[in-house]
Amino acid sequence: MVSKNEYIERIQIALHTTVHKLQPKMTDNMNKHGITATQFFVLMYLRKNESCKISELAEMMGVKPSAVSFMIDRLEHNNFVYREHDKKDRRVVNIMLSEEGTKKMELVLKERKEIFENYLFNLSDEELSQFANIAEKLANAATDL
Repeated sequence: MVSKNEYIERIQIALHTTVHKLQPKMTDNMNKHGITATQFFVLMYLRKNESCKISELAEMMGVKPSAVSFMIDRLEHNNFVYREHDKKDRRVVNIMLSEEGTKKMELVLKERKEIFENYLFNLSDEELSQFANIAEKLANAATDL
């Protein structure tokens, strides 16, 4: 009988190998579109939350607001985001995904999906369903840590 530790070791090795193969393709995809991994993280956050403050991003990323401000400047220069004063408190500046940023993210995500499809095409429908369930369960467990 295989022990839980042996399964965990197999999974760890398989995930490491998969990430090792996927990461360069994902990085190339972002670079092709002029987006760094950190910028992609911010753009995904904005895509999900619609807007946020620089202080919110800085806290979430564990960096100083000045570092985030510099990154937002670059994203704004590329027309991916824009700043807007809060209607209730003009001192607050919200960062929002621009129309250009939304289109860019849709394109990057479409291409990333194609990369994943190339790796997952050989799984059956049942295996894909099981994998999706397991991946979602892992993602939920990771947020609880």
